[in-house]
Amino acid sequence: MLEKIEFGSSVKDSFKGKTVKYFSTNSSNSNLSLKILNVKFKKKNYYGGTAARAKQIEIIGELQYNFVNSALNKNGTLKTSSWIPVNEANPLSEMLAQKTIIEELEFILLEKLTEEYWLIES
Repeated sequence: MLEKIEFGSSVKDSFKGKTVKYFSTNSSNSNLSLKILNVKFKKKNYYGGTAARAKQIEIIGELQYNFVNSALNKNGTLKTSSWIPVNEANPLSEMLAQKTIIEELEFILLEKLTEEYWLIES
């Protein structure tokens, strides 16, 4: 169990809520703290074909974190990504797909962060 969880100023409230569900805190059991410094998502277009139009979109998620206690200061960055096809015929559908992918990537980043925590605790 973590003593506390802190967040950088740019971390969205929705991600904070998901993090609190993944990690429990108790100030009496541990002196290990977690600080999530930054969570960001980048969109990258990939082009192809004779007209050199966008064909695929890659969404890259990146989470910067820091585990700290009296004997440890572990900084790290976790990355994950996913692909979706470009939908020129229905841009709204494409935007909704991007939002869904970002939500899924948030959970993947939290799962990876949980693995990092398990490694520290073991």
